[in-house]
Amino acid sequence: MVSGEGEKLSPDERWEGIFSLDFSWKDMFFPTIVLVALNVIDVVSTFYAVVILGFVELNPLAVGFPAWIILLKFGVCLIPVVCAYVLDKSMMQNYMLLPIVFSIILIEFYTCIVVFGMRNIFLT
Repeated sequence: MVSGEGEKLSPDERWEGIFSLDFSWKDMFFPTIVLVALNVIDVVSTFYAVVILGFVELNPLAVGFPAWIILLKFGVCLIPVVCAYVLDKSMMQNYMLLPIVFSIILIEFYTCIVVFGMRNIFLT
């Protein structure tokens, strides 16, 4: 009998070769560190612009930087790590690409925020 003929493969065995990723939840630490660093740069530059340079915060929810904004900013950074941990522990490594893509999108978003904020600071 030729291999592959007459064999019934489970859905996991069929898709494992096509979409298998060799990532674990521990691989999400570097993108998380980048996200936290971008948020720290954003917070420090915002404080510098508002307190030292006298800029006005245009977002009415962020005036005075309430604690919930800080928790939200840094809590969003942990979402990809938590998702990757849950996927890894539930043996669903085939979906590990989702937290990686989400963290890449977050890195791009926060990079744009930091770049535009720095541009405004340096151009004044």
